[in-house]
Amino acid sequence: MFSNLTYKQRFFAVIIGFVFVFTAAYKRKMSHTLDSKRKLDLVEEKLANTNQSNDELFGLQNEVKRLDNIIGGNNLKPELVQPNILDFITKQDMETNVVSIEDVHLYLDSEFKIYSNQIIVEGTFNNLVRLLYDIEKQYKESRIVSTRLYSKKNYQTNTTKLYLKIILQNYEKNK
Repeated sequence: MFSNLTYKQRFFAVIIGFVFVFTAAYKRKMSHTLDSKRKLDLVEEKLANTNQSNDELFGLQNEVKRLDNIIGGNNLKPELVQPNILDFITKQDMETNVVSIEDVHLYLDSEFKIYSNQIIVEGTFNNLVRLLYDIEKQYKESRIVSTRLYSKKNYQTNTTKLYLKIILQNYEKNK
């Protein structure tokens, strides 16, 4: 059968046969190999991302620890915070009066001890707002978490007084 063909026809028959053999070999072996290579590249990429994520997670955990120490790293003893707040308020040359001071409230969290101080001050609007601003900006031993301005009318003297209620908190890291 091959002997009746010319060299040109034999050449094309060999080329066509080569294409069939190459296609069969590709489908049989090479496609699986290339598919495995793609999967391997994908897994290696995911592994690299996982390693990078672990490094980022480690960095974030260290940052959280650092911030926890900053928040809870107040060196002032909780029993000294209230006298310091009073001292700070009285040193401000404003016409305000401290009306009441509540006892220190302690809240225990899994990571922190939170000490809350509540102070009520009486005065004019401008003086109370200026006092609040000064406490917020200058007093670093405790943080303001809540404020409330309100007025009360005294019906016996027929006067209205303005009050500022300030709640300050200190954090101490549990050991």
